[in-house]
Amino acid sequence: MIAFRCFRNDDPPRLADTWRCADLGPAAVQPMTSALLEACVFSKPYFDREGLLVAVDGARVVGFAHAGFGPNAARSALDTSVGTTMLVVVVPHEEHERIAAGLVTRCEDYLRSRGARTLLGGGGPALGGFYRGLYGGSDVPGILDTAPAMQAVFERAGYAVADRIAVLRRALGRFRPPVNRLQVAIQRATRLSVVDEPPRRSWWEAAVTSGIALRRYVLANLAGETLGTATFWDMQPLASCLGVTAAGLLDVDIEGPRRRQGLASYLVARAMHDLAQEGVAVVETHVAASNAAASSLFEKLGYEAVTHGTMFVRAAGAGHA
Repeated sequence: MIAFRCFRNDDPPRLADTWRCADLGPAAVQPMTSALLEACVFSKPYFDREGLLVAVDGARVVGFAHAGFGPNAARSALDTSVGTTMLVVVVPHEEHERIAAGLVTRCEDYLRSRGARTLLGGGGPALGGFYRGLYGGSDVPGILDTAPAMQAVFERAGYAVADRIAVLRRALGRFRPPVNRLQVAIQRATRLSVVDEPPRRSWWEAAVTSGIALRRYVLANLAGETLGTATFWDMQPLASCLGVTAAGLLDVDIEGPRRRQGLASYLVARAMHDLAQEGVAVVETHVAASNAAASSLFEKLGYEAVTHGTMFVRAAGAGHA
């Protein structure tokens, strides 16, 4: 008989087993271990055991789903008005659909009990802060097309597509920064510095990047004023599965008045060149379809989509599955 409960301290080995048995597609780290889950999920300061729902069949764990929240505008605490069910992981089972539906329903109940008015499906850069490096690559890109069974779980539960996220990669073996008059002018008027393990800029950034190695490229004018930054991370443990040295581009932040002046292209290209010099073979980043400017930037730099993910939103008036 299928029953549901929240996370217990003796669950990690069982959840790792469940992950290994489930069909999560090629973008999920395998083999999963308790240590990896501890580092990327359970150790986060905002982890709430009541948000990780577990399905059991007798004594056997047959599935789990994880619900959580993103940061407030100041990135100083959680914003519980918008919640998401990040992943629904179910082993092959004759009652697979019922197990998955029950987990989604209980995640929704949890999110609503904490004040959520908008319910999403899938993790993302601004939501959850779990599973980076375990599922999806440089960040968590919603629910990947390579996991169609998990996408179907949300569709059956009455969710609609909120956005599509492209997983982009660029091999650095033959990469050279673009050379044109604008790029040369920017180079003459700026200075680029590299900061390994930079100070975290907010509580949220400190929390979600704990345990991973960051490198930040800082572009400043000749007066020392920061114009923009690009932050990368050493993509472990997923890079080991790719078989290459990989870096994930987490964010590119250009000061508001400085946008649309070619600075982002220059900054990212110079950072990619520096990473290539240090032996990085591939850079990966994620871009939402709704972000046309970022899509154009990375296309010009030679990035190509290797897969896509979907962020879901619960349709108005949809009832429990």
